[in-house]
Amino acid sequence: MCCSRHYTFYSILMRPFFYIICILLSTLLFSACEAKPNYQQVKWVYDGDTLLLKDGRKIRIIGINTPEVAHHKKKGERYGREATEQLRALLKQSNNRVRLELGKEKLDRYKRHLAHVFLPDGRDISLWMLKNGWATTMIFPPNTHYIDNYQQAEHTAQKKKLNIWRQKNHQIMTSSQLKKSYTGYVRLKARIKKIKLRKKSVILQLDKKILIKLGKRYIKYFNTYDPKKLLHKNIIISGILRKHRGKRTITLRHPAQLDILN
Repeated sequence: MCCSRHYTFYSILMRPFFYIICILLSTLLFSACEAKPNYQQVKWVYDGDTLLLKDGRKIRIIGINTPEVAHHKKKGERYGREATEQLRALLKQSNNRVRLELGKEKLDRYKRHLAHVFLPDGRDISLWMLKNGWATTMIFPPNTHYIDNYQQAEHTAQKKKLNIWRQKNHQIMTSSQLKKSYTGYVRLKARIKKIKLRKKSVILQLDKKILIKLGKRYIKYFNTYDPKKLLHKNIIISGILRKHRGKRTITLRHPAQLDILN
């Protein structure tokens, strides 16, 4: 009887410790599950910045833009095929397994998922493509994480004139050096001659037929200077030159695209 009472007392005494141990073990197991990377399988590489996952999601890699490949009867751009093959070879090293880090903005206008893409060994695919001269930086706020690293990698490739940076149209040029029919990536050196304030944008006029368009929703990212006060400043603008209503336009979204020379 005495032993029975002693056993009952002992079990009551130990019960809280048992619960504490169970909780600690559960927490450790949960943490281990949380820490385990969630790898995805790449099914197809469309081009140097767009992937198709095995689960059906189409991924637009954040932070970069690579030359277009031929599609839908549209002619491909120089280095488009090479950039695509380089990405395929890189992914093959990890059996096409990747880890995603989704952007603050999850989808683009084409309903593609926006993500930073990493290999199992931790390498950032955007950084690798930029460092090796297969891509230019492409910034779409609010997805601006790692932009300093991406810019540094791009500048290194530019200095070494790796791959796409060997092309004439990827060198710093003035508007008079551009062919009138040219559209695509530019690094344009120019003087801002006029500034027009519109309802939804700020227009920086470079000459009669080339302008920079800054949507007012992006002005908040320009915290070191006011783009509306750049009149008569000499600048270098990087971006995609497109034709719109008879004028060629470069869209400005982030100060990383713009170097002020004076």
